[in-house]
Amino acid sequence: MVRIILGFIFFMHGAHKVMGWFGGSGLEATVGMMTKHGMPAVLAYLVCFGELLGGIALLIGFLSRIAATGIVIIMVGAIITVHRQHGFFLQNQGYEYNLALIAMGLAVLLGGGGCLAFDRFLCRKKSQRGQVDTK
Repeated sequence: MVRIILGFIFFMHGAHKVMGWFGGSGLEATVGMMTKHGMPAVLAYLVCFGELLGGIALLIGFLSRIAATGIVIIMVGAIITVHRQHGFFLQNQGYEYNLALIAMGLAVLLGGGGCLAFDRFLCRKKSQRGQVDTK
């Protein structure tokens, strides 16, 4: 459940940034805003697409641990570069929400994608191919 909720959150954030959905400005405007605040353009693109693709991967449970790692890295970066200076509380643009997302990402990283993840299907197929018939 944590994986799916985290995936949904980051799909929404990524779609907002990359495609301009849900009232977003779109990719070029978002990257422009990020670079205006000192972020290198390459990193801004990585963050935008990392949120979108990481969110999709988490939603379907594909490479869940890798996607969760990317999300955690993005959120740590957001705290360091943007939210830390505003203190803890969300009402002041602080980092409390980012910490909650990091905790969710770490839960997926440590626990895996769960029984309904596409990862589980891939692992099952791989282990079936690797079995040796002993009869």
